[in-house]
Order: sequence, then structure tokens, then C-alpha cells
Amino acid sequence: MSVLKEPLATPSRIRGIYRYLLQVEGQREKREVIEKILSPNELVKNAPFPRPMLSRSLNEMCKIKLLLEENEETFINPNLPEDARDPKIGDRLLPNTLANLFFASGSTDDRDFGNVCAWFLVQDIYEFHGTWKVVEREVTQQGVGELLKMSNNALFGQMDDWMCYMGLAWGHALDGRVTVPDPSLYIKRNLKDLFEEQVGTKILLQVFIDRLAKKCPLFETGQFRETIEEHIGYRQPNYLSTSTAFALFRLQDEGYIQLKRESDADLMILPKANNQVDDDGRMSHIIWEGKAV
Repeated sequence: MSVLKEPLATPSRIRGIYRYLLQVEGQREKREVIEKILSPNELVKNAPFPRPMLSRSLNEMCKIKLLLEENEETFINPNLPEDARDPKIGDRLLPNTLANLFFASGSTDDRDFGNVCAWFLVQDIYEFHGTWKVVEREVTQQGVGELLKMSNNALFGQMDDWMCYMGLAWGHALDGRVTVPDPSLYIKRNLKDLFEEQVGTKILLQVFIDRLAKKCPLFETGQFRETIEEHIGYRQPNYLSTSTAFALFRLQDEGYIQLKRESDADLMILPKANNQVDDDGRMSHIIWEGKAV
């Protein structure tokens, strides 16, 4: 079972548990103590099954090895990157930490979750309206029902919550709740790493995309994206999906990156609405401007 199929394991609950453990001595605590502190007895005195939300959230965190358990104690995995375990910044980095554990760890348990998220990012950001009814229809029409197993609104709700928390999408309520496949926040949060901390560095856009896919294989050329494209059809050569292209345009407008076209280099194609491509959508290089996130 993946986090996609455990409705009680929500980002807010997992974040609450992780924030608590970041601050306690040794970053470890007995599971019973964690549950009682985050869900006091007074709140569950009439519950037939006390604290299932925390218990199942802890189970999911242990399954992906965000947390480990030993001798009746639960503790933050000491093999996580040092920054992820830092009490000052670990909470801020948690969306990245979780994305890495979900998608780049090689775990088979979260394969369904990765496929669903990759499928969502393939959708046309200018046309797709992310509601359960639309997802249900499009999964069927695109012939990926058996692959994705998105069979009910609860699964969609989990995908929605987690993708938004990790910065791979965002939601609005202009006409009911709608989720937009926009990974701008995820990419922005990882620019420093993707550019190897070199401010002002100019790299080929294809190199940037390859690095992005290695870090989070939901993106173009990543394993989850490849699985989805095998079922719904591959992109045209050197084309990005509209969601990735939109994110790069947005980050350029916000001053985080600069996209450039050089005549002696291979071009990547960044389509806009209606899959149209203008001069701004033919780029070969990308520069990190060094603006702080």
C-alpha cells in the first residue's frame, strides 16, 4: 500500500510528527508518547479506535524510511541528508525529502503513486481542469485506467494533497476545487541543487532536464514519465510538456532563471497554449540567476 491509498496519512499529520521529532533529544521518541502528545487523551477518550490517524501516518513514514523504529522507539532515519535532519531547516526541506523518498528511492511500494503524479504532470496545463470527474474521464479516455488504478475520489484527494504539498501542483476554488499541474514551486526549490550551487552558470537546457528527471523521475525522461508516455504516446522530439514549459516561463518571469537561445546549440521546444511555439519557446540554455527562494 502506498501513501496514495492511505487517506489517513496526510501531509499535515506527517509534517506534525516530523517537526516534533526534529526537536526532541536524539530525534527519537516512543511511539506511544508521540501519539499522546500530538493527540491528547482528552481528544480521543470516546473513540473506539484511539489515534488511527497518527498510527497509520507513522506506519507510512516508516515504510518509506523517513522514520525508523527500534526497541519501541521511533526516530528520524540517520541516513537522511544532514540538512533534512537539521532542526532549523528540516521542516522547510521536508517536501523535498518526501519527494525523494517517494519517487527516487527505487521503492516499488510507491510505484502507483509515482505513475499517477507523472500522468497528472503530462496533462495540458492550459486545458486540463483537475477535478475528480475530469480525472475519472481522462484516465478512461487515455487508456490508463488499469495502470493508474484511480478508481475513486479518495485516491484523487490523496494525490491532490500530496502533489500540492510537494510543489508539483496547486489548487484554486474559483469554480469548485480545481488542481493545476504546475511544478514551478518544486523546480524553484531545487534550482540550487540542479545548478550545483553555481550562480550564473549557463548549462544546456537538455542537461537541466536530465538532472531534473534524475532528481525527480516524474519529469521528462524520468522512469515514471517514460511509463506514462509508453501508454499515452511520446512527446515530439525535444518537446517539453506544457506543465514543465509553463514552470520554466514562470520562473523566468519571477527572475529565478534566464532562458537563452544560441544558434550553435540544439534547441528544446517549450510549447504554450494550444501547443503553439513562438520564438520564446525555442531555447537551448538555462542560467540560474541566484535569486533566493
